[in-house]
Amino acid sequence: MPDLPEFVAFVAEKSGIRKPSLIERDVLIHRILKELNSAFGDAYLFKGGSSLVKCYFGYYRFSVDLDFTWRRQEVWENLGKKSLRRELVEQAERFGSALERIAHDMELDFRCDLKNRNYVEFGSGSRMVTFKLWKGSELIKIQVNFVEKLLFPPRNVVAKTLLAGREISDDEKAYFREFLEFYHPVKVSAYSLEEILCEKIRAILTRQAMKLRDIYDMFMIKKAGVKIELKEEILEKIRFAMRFKKYRIALKASMETLNLESILEDPAEMEMFVIKPEEKFYSFVGELESFLKEITREVLKM
Repeated sequence: MPDLPEFVAFVAEKSGIRKPSLIERDVLIHRILKELNSAFGDAYLFKGGSSLVKCYFGYYRFSVDLDFTWRRQEVWENLGKKSLRRELVEQAERFGSALERIAHDMELDFRCDLKNRNYVEFGSGSRMVTFKLWKGSELIKIQVNFVEKLLFPPRNVVAKTLLAGREISDDEKAYFREFLEFYHPVKVSAYSLEEILCEKIRAILTRQAMKLRDIYDMFMIKKAGVKIELKEEILEKIRFAMRFKKYRIALKASMETLNLESILEDPAEMEMFVIKPEEKFYSFVGELESFLKEITREVLKM
């Protein structure tokens, strides 16, 4: 019976990628994605960097966490503050309970204890929840936005693995059957590229620490033919976040210190990349920075 390190070595050999710790992480989050999809169907929309890698562009980089948004935003309409919070907590408990069962089967440390911040952390007035699964000292974050401004129709896509397009013999399929039962393509409902782009720009402007991966994700989206100049949609996303103090503070800080070039050579971020960033990316950074400054000027007028 093969163990996880042996399967990771198998995936590394098939994919030609020699980053075992990141491959192991990908195997784990793909299983979580598959199990959550089985539990909830299309009730949650897959989004963020992991969706770009798995559903749209392939493994140009690794993503180590999972992000989702609750699909049926209309259910929160017309609820008072107390009723909304109660409903959000109940929904978080349902999600967390499913996650606890998944974690138990995977021998990961997680308890659906909504009062224990080692496992569950609420943010933005319970509208966003971060679930924290542990493999030893290694943290796997599953972040869910229960309340969000959705501007584009979701897409039905396929979340792929590092083995996509690789030839696997019948003997290998039989030997690694236990792992291949979950490490295979999964049909999911996900954000469109336009929705991801708008949230990525909002994240850059409202997050206290900018990340190279977010900048490169936007380069990949533009390369796919999506225009980054979705100004009105981006401003609508930012307006939605500006109701919360921590985002207002972070946005003000980013207005004063916006400098994308300062994060381009972060070694920890570069380790996440499977392929070296393209030369065209570096000229895109200047273009993006100009656009972000334009957006911040518009935000100041709000």
